[in-house]
Amino acid sequence: MKNKPVIFCDFDGTITLKDSLVHILDEFVGPSWKEIEVKVKNGEMGSRISLVEEFNMLKGTWDDIRESLDHSIEIDPHFSGFLNFCEESEIEFSILSGGFTLFIDFILNKYGIKNVVYHANIIKFTGDMARIEFPYPPNGCSFCGHCKTQHLKKSANNGYSPIIYIGDGTTDRCPVKISDIVFAKDSLARYCAREGINYFQWSNFLDVQTRLKNILK
Repeated sequence: MKNKPVIFCDFDGTITLKDSLVHILDEFVGPSWKEIEVKVKNGEMGSRISLVEEFNMLKGTWDDIRESLDHSIEIDPHFSGFLNFCEESEIEFSILSGGFTLFIDFILNKYGIKNVVYHANIIKFTGDMARIEFPYPPNGCSFCGHCKTQHLKKSANNGYSPIIYIGDGTTDRCPVKISDIVFAKDSLARYCAREGINYFQWSNFLDVQTRLKNILK
C-alpha cells in the first residue's frame, strides 16, 4: 500500500460552484448569520459552535431546503471527469466536508454521482427545526466541527503517500498543514501564502487533473 496516493477534497465551494451552506443561510436565515461567520474567519469562534448557532436561526423545512439546493447549487463541470481520472489512476478519493451529509448526498445524486466516499457532519430536520450532530469531533481542539485531519493522519499511518488535499476555505486550514500536495484557491490560497505553505493554484478540476498527471508520473 506504500506510495499509493490518496486525495481528500472539500465539498462546498470546491466541488460545488457555490457554497451550499452559505446559500441556505442567506435564504433561510438572512444577513444576521454573517456576524457569526466573521468571528470564525477571525479565529474567535470555532465552526462547531458557529454551525449550531447559525442553524438555530434557520426557518425552513427539509423540503424547502432541498428545493432550493436543487435550483441553485451546481458542481464543477469537470468533477465527474476527475473522478474517472482517479479511478483509472488507482487513486483513492474521499470528500471531507464541514457541511452536512444530507446536502452532499442530495447534490451528488442530482448529478448521478455514486459510490464516492464522503465524511461530513449530520443534520436532521423536524419540521423547520434542525438538529446537528458531529461524528468526527476534534481531539484537543475546539475549532472545527469536523476534524478533517484525523482522516489524513489515518491514511498516512496506513502507508498512503502522497497525501493530496484540494480545498478553498476556512475548514481546510488544518489539513493543508499535514498534506504533501495542496491545491488551494480563494481564501485557502491566501492562507497558504500567508503561512508559507506550498500550494498549487487552481480554478477547476481539469486544472487539478492536468497538474496531478505531471506530478505523479
